[in-house]
Amino acid sequence: MTLVLTLFAAILPPLFLVAFFLTHFRHRLGIGLGVKAVIGGMISAPLAIGFSVLLSRLGHPQDPLWEAARDAWLGAAIPEEVAKFLIVWFYIRRHPQCDSGGDLFCGAALTGLGFALLENILYLLSAKDWIVTGLMRGAMAVPGHTIDGMMMGVFLAWWWRKDIMAPAALVLALGLPIVAHGFYDFPLMAFEAMRKGVFANADQLRGQLFALYAVTIGVSAMAAIWAGRMEMIEVFLRAQPDIDLYPPQQGGLKAWRWVGRLLIAGAIILALIGVNSAMSDDVLEGGWLITIAAFPAAFGIVMARKVPDQAYKLPLALLRAPRR
Repeated sequence: MTLVLTLFAAILPPLFLVAFFLTHFRHRLGIGLGVKAVIGGMISAPLAIGFSVLLSRLGHPQDPLWEAARDAWLGAAIPEEVAKFLIVWFYIRRHPQCDSGGDLFCGAALTGLGFALLENILYLLSAKDWIVTGLMRGAMAVPGHTIDGMMMGVFLAWWWRKDIMAPAALVLALGLPIVAHGFYDFPLMAFEAMRKGVFANADQLRGQLFALYAVTIGVSAMAAIWAGRMEMIEVFLRAQPDIDLYPPQQGGLKAWRWVGRLLIAGAIILALIGVNSAMSDDVLEGGWLITIAAFPAAFGIVMARKVPDQAYKLPLALLRAPRR
């Protein structure tokens, strides 16, 4: 029974977000390619492990903080984002059903969710306390992978529509997720290193690491809101929209808007608890609670946004154009 509950806790957060993206892009990306993108993300996980093994041989720093930095970027951020990018670029982009920037955006987000799905299962199966681990990863790690995919997808969509020069688009599509991922992992790995050794000015260092983590989460949350607005709202207002621009079904969106409002309300409550804790007891503990609320709030805002009425005045499908 515990195994079933653990697996349920592992797969629920990623599948929740998968359902949200497919609701928006079902008529554009297609259910078939959407599922394949999730599976591709799962396939990218062992590919990332192989890259990580190769990159980990580049250096063995003696300083624990430098080791944490190496593990964050060479052991996690670079191999994982490169693996996901390769799946999107060489499989999603070349798939016959992928014929617009919106397809690339949703495909990249779903690839990130596929990676998060497999990673979540592995983490929770090996966790001592699967409930706490599941809650933390559901609120932080799973949305984090999704945001990295959304950032990757935005710039690939812009590349497809020729809104940005190819070299710059590809550098941003791969580079920004790597930077965000690395700054997400480094403070956490540095905290773990601090538990194993003695550091001068440990309290000050702990505060600096937390500040770095909080800023990273805040910027990533704003990036999720921006990416969602660009590819789920503003795309319908473009003078030259995607060639297969289908608005999502209004009934499904109405349900997601209520889900988004509930997420926002929950995030506000959690943040208020954090503020109270910071003012009356432990500043760092309160700061953690406020930080944890950022990603649920961001996705709540994305879900609660209303697709413009203009979207439903467009043709059901615009004239198709040759693929690149």
